[in-house]
Amino acid sequence: MQLNELIEQEGVEKVAIKTTISQDNLNYLVNEKFEKLSRVKALGFLLILEREYKDLEVSELRERIKLFFEDNQPDYDNIMVVSRTSSTNNGGFSFFKWFVILGILLGGWYLYTQGSLDSLLQNITSKKDTYNDDKALENNRTVEEAKSISVTKDTQEPVSIVAPIEPKVDLEAEALKVVVEENRTVETVKNLETMQSSVAKELTKMEETQPLLTKVEEDVITTEKKPEVVTVSTISTITINPTRGMLWFGFINVDTKAKKEFMKQVSTPFDIKDGRWILVTGHGFVDIASELKTLEVSDRNKHYFYIDSSELKEISQKEFRELNNGHGWI
Repeated sequence: MQLNELIEQEGVEKVAIKTTISQDNLNYLVNEKFEKLSRVKALGFLLILEREYKDLEVSELRERIKLFFEDNQPDYDNIMVVSRTSSTNNGGFSFFKWFVILGILLGGWYLYTQGSLDSLLQNITSKKDTYNDDKALENNRTVEEAKSISVTKDTQEPVSIVAPIEPKVDLEAEALKVVVEENRTVETVKNLETMQSSVAKELTKMEETQPLLTKVEEDVITTEKKPEVVTVSTISTITINPTRGMLWFGFINVDTKAKKEFMKQVSTPFDIKDGRWILVTGHGFVDIASELKTLEVSDRNKHYFYIDSSELKEISQKEFRELNNGHGWI
């Protein structure tokens, strides 16, 4: 039993008394004026109604509420937050600030009397120098190159340049190599000519002994039919296949604005009748199949699709609204 049937049968006043939901809010739910309610209130009222009336079916109404609030989320980018910082000190030093300054001065005096102040300053200076060295290595070298760099003292040793000694070449041996290579080349050419001559003779023998095709065989070859390739170029049926539980989905005809919505858990075919359609799903665990291709999605988000006799594709929410005269699913 649907909610509007319950209201007609029991009366809105009786239902309001039993569920403690105001008559106005019940009328908002029945007339689907979701803008008068918040998402939390609308879904909470459905839970109360299901608890009090066990045979009440509100799953489709719940999906429409969710879709409405997803399409009409508030624009948080235009919300301005203004903060004001108040100061009661009027620019003066409080007692706590004087206490902190006095503690710093006493700590410095104690380090100075103990002789630790000089060592502390030297340590800070050495850390600063180390940082500068590491920074220079970082800017000029990679990490691996920096690890391999070692700094040594410049002893200013004299640098001597020694001219490379050219190896002695045995001219006689080189000349002998050239002669051997030439002989090998001549022998290779002769072997190739011999092989070509042998191959030519074998081909001639094969041509003489090979039987010719008969007229019948030629006719069979020329009349052999090639298999015909049948390609599908149009879409006539769309199959909606939910892959994870119950799925709500709705079709809108782009030209006539006719709407159809379904709540299915099994695979359902849909005849597009040569029209242009846009499709919206409650979640993304679904396969959408046609004669041309299949779209597979698997997430919890709402998805939009465009369908006609030659095309099946996923579109954005903005494209969906443009095709539906600027509206979402209402």
